[in-house]
Amino acid sequence: MKTRLAYVVTVLCLLAAPNAMAKDLSQRIGAGFNSQIGLSNRLDAASVRYWFNRDMGVQGDVAFFNFSPDHGSSQTSFGIGGKFLYNVIKETNMNLYAGGGIYAFTEPGLVDTEGGFSVSGLSGIEFFFQGLPNLGFNLELDLGLKYLNQYGTAFGLQADSINAGFHYYF
Repeated sequence: MKTRLAYVVTVLCLLAAPNAMAKDLSQRIGAGFNSQIGLSNRLDAASVRYWFNRDMGVQGDVAFFNFSPDHGSSQTSFGIGGKFLYNVIKETNMNLYAGGGIYAFTEPGLVDTEGGFSVSGLSGIEFFFQGLPNLGFNLELDLGLKYLNQYGTAFGLQADSINAGFHYYF
């Protein structure tokens, strides 16, 4: 059910993209927020995105990772990480990009100094609605490896791998 809901939300957002207008983000910095759509594992992050030129950009995140082992009670970790982004297709209404990301985070509940990490490959879109030329909305899908010392490793493509966010560009 969660997976179906995530797919429906993604499709609806993609259908909204034709009303958007892409723009050249070369040498612009954007501040914003990203959140995973899935409900069992959440990665909410305050982020900063910078595009070196029309094709390449980076994103730095300060994240709060909510981990729910065996769908039990949720535990929170603090993390830091980043992404490398490359625009693959530049259309008049959106940019389609691919890239990779890596995160390091503390053990859930901040119990000890051991933590975990996440490494992923990603694909995403960023679009701008008319009338909001500096506010970009993005959707991403990632395939990755997540490891928490106390709970083990998870690999794959799940509903939790769908990210949505926004950035305001200065």
